[in-house]
Amino acid sequence: MKGLELALLIIAIGAIVVIFVAEFLRGRGTRSARLSPAMLTFLRIFLGIVFAILGVIGSLLPVLQGWIFFLLSVLVLFPQSKFAITSLDKVERRMPRMVARLRRMGIGIHHHERVREEGAEGR
Repeated sequence: MKGLELALLIIAIGAIVVIFVAEFLRGRGTRSARLSPAMLTFLRIFLGIVFAILGVIGSLLPVLQGWIFFLLSVLVLFPQSKFAITSLDKVERRMPRMVARLRRMGIGIHHHERVREEGAEGR
């Protein structure tokens, strides 16, 4: 069992490092340093699948909380879903900075906010 726990730890740390690297590159000022939309889509799908696998493993092991990884998987794979929008609306009062950061990443944005952002980018 020790080998499985070590593998899960390595996968989780790797996913966190990938997220931080993507955010670092995304926040750079130059256009060339940003990740392409295709790379961001690949990264989003990859992380969603990793979180789903960790959720399944977490639901089987008593040490790991699986529901947290299932929630992350849904938020990453389906960022514009009604579930993502309503769950972030419910959590926003308790954790406004985290929700604001997720919405800047494009997760859980309301339709009228998305239209406003697309109009601002076109100018």
